[in-house]
Amino acid sequence: MKIEIYDPAMCCSTGVCGPSVDPELVRIQEALRLLQKHVPDVEVQRYGLSSDPQAFVANAAVAELLKSEGPECLPLVYVDGMLVCKGSYPGNEQIQMALKMVGIDVVPGEKKETSCSCKSGCC
Repeated sequence: MKIEIYDPAMCCSTGVCGPSVDPELVRIQEALRLLQKHVPDVEVQRYGLSSDPQAFVANAAVAELLKSEGPECLPLVYVDGMLVCKGSYPGNEQIQMALKMVGIDVVPGEKKETSCSCKSGCC
C-alpha cells in the first residue's frame, strides 16, 4: 500500500517546526509515524509544494487540480493512486478506513505481537 501526501508550501517537510506549530500537522505526522511503525509495509511519501515542486508536475491529477483550483486544494492525499482527501488531512478514522479497504486492520493503541522475549515492553 502506498500513501502519497501533496502538502502545501511549508517551512519544512512536515510543517512541524517553528514557534507556532499547527496541531493538525502534529496529529498527521504522528499518525503516519505510528502507521509506519505498526504496518511497515505501508509506504508513505510526502511532497512539499515548496521543497519538491517536480512531484506536483509529474502527477497529472495533482497538476490538474492545482491548475483548476489553485493551492487551496492542498493538501491532497492519495492511497494507492486514489484521491481520499482534498483540502485537509484525513482524520485517524479515515486512515483506518482506507487501510481496511486494502485488507489492513489497525486498531489505535493495539500493539502487534512480536517474537521478542523482552519483558520490559521495549518492543
